[in-house]
Amino acid sequence: MGGANGAVNLWDTETQEVHGGQTWRLCEEFVEDFSVTTNPLGPPTSAMEVVKEVLPEILHYPAADCGEALAALSKLIKFPKNQLLLGNGASEFIDLVMRAGPPGPFKPGPYVAAYMEYNRAATAADREILPFDSPEDAGITVIIHPNSPTGDCMSLEDIENEIKKTKGMIVLDESFIANYGPNWHEVSGLRLIEKYPEQLAVICSWTKLWACPGLRLGSIATGAAWYNKLKKLQTPWSCSVLAQAFCKAAASDTEYMERTWNDVHEWKVRQTELVKSLRWKIHPGCVDWVPYIFVDCFDEAVAERASDVAQAAGCPVRLCASFGTPTYLRLGVRRPEKQDVLFEALRKAFPA
Repeated sequence: MGGANGAVNLWDTETQEVHGGQTWRLCEEFVEDFSVTTNPLGPPTSAMEVVKEVLPEILHYPAADCGEALAALSKLIKFPKNQLLLGNGASEFIDLVMRAGPPGPFKPGPYVAAYMEYNRAATAADREILPFDSPEDAGITVIIHPNSPTGDCMSLEDIENEIKKTKGMIVLDESFIANYGPNWHEVSGLRLIEKYPEQLAVICSWTKLWACPGLRLGSIATGAAWYNKLKKLQTPWSCSVLAQAFCKAAASDTEYMERTWNDVHEWKVRQTELVKSLRWKIHPGCVDWVPYIFVDCFDEAVAERASDVAQAAGCPVRLCASFGTPTYLRLGVRRPEKQDVLFEALRKAFPA
């Protein structure tokens, strides 16, 4: 297959970015999707039950202001709901910011690889793309916090220094920040918005934490002026009846968060040891609390073959060639019994 994640007919590569979560459809006997970084616990049961209950309400339009869902999310993230928008995944706000944000080039964060949807959105909005170390100031600088796929995580002090260096806007993507632990608010850029209301916005894909990418749920938090501008330009009713109900329930599920911080961390420790047994290198900057592992196979052909082996085993992984790092794989953390299926296949293909 020449790298399972390069399979045809899954996306239009001229207008769309290669993304995890697609190649599972090509598995003859699907086991688990390691190509995504969603919570391996699966969606919160409490939220799933609520969605079933409100399914008949799809004959009505969604609440235009997402009032109840926003109130629940606001309480969870400890941020004012009158400066918070909900929408159709983080992707809606990625596109919206690139279209409505300050004029000028786009500059990505200082990592060897980073989430490419921002590049796509910048190109679609006719923005020039600068390297992060360019001396030229950017209209929008995006820092993935923590970064995907590498797992690097910039300190708030360094983020604040980046804000001070630019006249443009800093966008933080914090789709994995809540995985940090009970004190995640202390390391979140949300606490900087009050100090830099004209320069900072924080985007979050809640489909990662709550394992609901098929439902689509994302948010953006920012200062009052940017909130008002973005709200005026946001597509009406972009957050569905089901997504709002799911959000309200999931944001209140404290037991689910505890399991995320405890069980998922233990599963990552286990999966990390399995990766090491193959004598591949885990990216040293990958923090231990993100739900994925960035792995260097040292050779492009090895990475492609590993991707093909995983696909054949029903456990697709994310080949990272589209990030510009063709020797790397990103492995989403999954349950131990699923890990065993993947790594049994990999050990047979790559004996130590």
